[in-house]
Amino acid sequence: MPTQLEPELKSPTAKGAARRAMLVEAAATFVARNGSRGTSLAQIAKAAGVSQAGLIYHFHTKEELLHAALDLRDEAEEYLAWSEEENPGLAALDIIATAIGNWSKQPSHVGMHTVLVAENAAQRGTAMHARLTTKYQAGVSQLAAALVQAQQAGDVRQDLDPRHKAMEILAFIHGLETAWLMDPKMPVKVIAKQWLVDQKAALRPQ
Repeated sequence: MPTQLEPELKSPTAKGAARRAMLVEAAATFVARNGSRGTSLAQIAKAAGVSQAGLIYHFHTKEELLHAALDLRDEAEEYLAWSEEENPGLAALDIIATAIGNWSKQPSHVGMHTVLVAENAAQRGTAMHARLTTKYQAGVSQLAAALVQAQQAGDVRQDLDPRHKAMEILAFIHGLETAWLMDPKMPVKVIAKQWLVDQKAALRPQ
């Protein structure tokens, strides 16, 4: 048992996990600010307080580090990863509006995602493009399924094309991300609340 004079030391595994987390956070911050091409491993290592060799020990390439940062971003976006049994129906819009309102808690991760999408949209054939495209397509499918559920429950107009509406919603989210990155003072929480009201009114059966 550690005494007051002998504070408990972190295990090597805990230290490594903490170091990885600092590197991922630094990567997200720099990419959001400078883009991935304008960010070097040396900058990330210095910001995280580790040597470049220490960074390479955890992440062999910048691409690997960027994927780790996106993993963290994806965890924060689990609001779009419900199972078929948990399908929220029209409440999916409430979940999205709440998530947008929480962007300010992790601004670097929102910014990083926006920048990476812009940088890789035309880079077909790369691992990053494939990942971002797969994530987008999965989001469309999840939202479309929720809207179908809402139609079956009588909460949404029957003439609506669920997949097209899902694409429109994701376009709104990505567009708002870009605008917020350009103007961080934008009241996204207020905008999301109004968007939610407008969407429910427009989708309601006549």
